[in-house]
Amino acid sequence: MSEDRQSKKLGRIIPFASSGTAQEERPDQGREAPLGLPDDRVLGEISHEVGNYFHKLYYWTDYLKTHAERHGDTAPVEMLEETISRLERFMRMMLEYLAPAKMSFNRIEAGELLAGLRTKLPGREVRVQGVDEWRHFKVLADPSLMAHALGTVFDRVAGTLIHEDALVVEVERARRREFQGIQIAFEAGAGINGRERLKKGIEMAVAEKFLLMHGGELFERAEPTRALVIFLPIYE
Repeated sequence: MSEDRQSKKLGRIIPFASSGTAQEERPDQGREAPLGLPDDRVLGEISHEVGNYFHKLYYWTDYLKTHAERHGDTAPVEMLEETISRLERFMRMMLEYLAPAKMSFNRIEAGELLAGLRTKLPGREVRVQGVDEWRHFKVLADPSLMAHALGTVFDRVAGTLIHEDALVVEVERARRREFQGIQIAFEAGAGINGRERLKKGIEMAVAEKFLLMHGGELFERAEPTRALVIFLPIYE
């Protein structure tokens, strides 16, 4: 496998991974991480080491595939490559979960939170139901982290749609603990059985982490319809 191809594969593995070059000096380097949080420099070193392992795995996968093509049986190698790809994604999510996230809050109207999701279901619609004024409720959010959390929840629920022509989202005012807020319920489709959990997997754990950092919550609702529900405090 050529150096260019190796570099491209490494470059998409993990954000911290590098090819042995020195990392750019940041203002917070040299400081210890707050108590209870992993040091992002240590995470960077872990990422680099993991990147090296994936580099070798992809190299040998390509090598085996080249030899398998001569015998017309590439299925086992393709399965191996798919497994490595899934492992790569899992490791990336683990690092996102562990990494201390830096936040930059903006005051955002609730309507803006869902606006970008309408284009993610080609051939179907995102049907938002609820009181009219909810769109103008204000939340304090880091746009990037919030988009990540909402997108993860949306993708999980969208994956359960079978014959439904729309993904239904219910929005209402709610109160949890001492906070007034907005509750956004993403209703699941028929493609989920009664025992399967919607809120599962490392991707969902990362989404929940980001929502908790906003003072919000992520939980699974069983009735009246199966749904993943996001609660966010509002600021009037």
